[in-house]
Parts: sequence; structure tokens; C-alpha cells
Amino acid sequence: MKRVLVSVFLVAVAIGVACSNDESPAQPKVFSNLSMTAQNETPPCTDAGVAATGSATVTIPPDDQSVVVAVTYSGLSTPVFMAHIHSGTSAAAGPIVLPFTAPFDSPFTKTLTASDYTPGTGTPPDFASFVTALKAGGAGYVNLHTEACRPGEIRAEIQ
Repeated sequence: MKRVLVSVFLVAVAIGVACSNDESPAQPKVFSNLSMTAQNETPPCTDAGVAATGSATVTIPPDDQSVVVAVTYSGLSTPVFMAHIHSGTSAAAGPIVLPFTAPFDSPFTKTLTASDYTPGTGTPPDFASFVTALKAGGAGYVNLHTEACRPGEIRAEIQ
């Protein structure tokens, strides 16, 4: 009887160990509370609103098939006329790769997919490659453009 109980116990432990080695469900990659400031722009716009500020959250769902961007801002010099994700680092202005569509009233949320991706010189060749680089951090940034600051008024690095 003891042998049977020990055997049953060992089988139960083996099953428990096997089940515990299953991969846990994939989690989204979330870059939250990204600080959008005029000082983050490269170069900063001298006509930026004195209280220009914002916050962005960039979420990449587990399937890597989209990029979801939520932005809140205030104090800009003039209304936002263009917003997007650029490829590149904090050292310089980079090419637009994921343009957002209007409206841009604060707050706004945009979901971007492979069909939105516009590769350029020096950017990853496709959406999947860009998402991989973005998930590593430091490969892109979100910025908002206004008439007073056409190159960009506030910006946040995605890292």
C-alpha cells in the first residue's frame, strides 16, 4: 500500500513539475508615463508654449501586431496639426514611421499596424523589425507638431 501511495505521489509531483514549466501567457510591452516636453525636442522649439507638457503611454500587445499610443497634453503654443512616432534616438530628429490620423484633441489614443508603417532611410525595413527595435527601447519617439513649432513642440523618447 505504501508503494502505491508513493508511486501516486511521485506521479502527481511529476505532473505538477511538467505543468509548471508551461510558458506563462505573453504580456504586453508597456512604456508608461513617458514625459513629453519641449526640452526633449531636437532641437527645442523657441516658440513652444511656456507650459507645454504631455504624457504618452506606448503599448505593444503580446502578438506584436500593433502599437497603441495614448497621449495627453496641455499648454501648447497652438493646436496640434500633426503627431506620430519617429524612428531614431534622442540625439537627433528621425524620420516619421507611424503617422497618427486626426483628431488630436487631448487626450487621444491611436492604434497603429503594419499598414500604417512608412519606412524611410535608416529605419527598420518593415513594421515587425521596427516593433522589435521599439520593444528594446530607445529606437523611437512620440512627438506633437503645432503651427508655431512645425518640427515638433513636445517629444517623448520611447524607453
